[in-house]
Amino acid sequence: MPMEVKIKKTLLPAPTIDAPDRKVWMIEYRAGELPPRFLYLPEKEYTAEKVKELIKEDIARRMAAPEETISI
Repeated sequence: MPMEVKIKKTLLPAPTIDAPDRKVWMIEYRAGELPPRFLYLPEKEYTAEKVKELIKEDIARRMAAPEETISI
């Protein structure tokens, strides 16, 4: 079942010596009960499908991390 994910995109300058005009998309996403997270994607590699793929992979990594409860 598809999960709804809210995203915000901001294009940021990220120059390098080899590419002084380089830009990177900063993508903030919010999914379910997870805290917000930022992903970065070079402007030249940006596609809607690539964004979905990166978010899906990141959520899978976050959900696989073990959770524990401690008493303080």
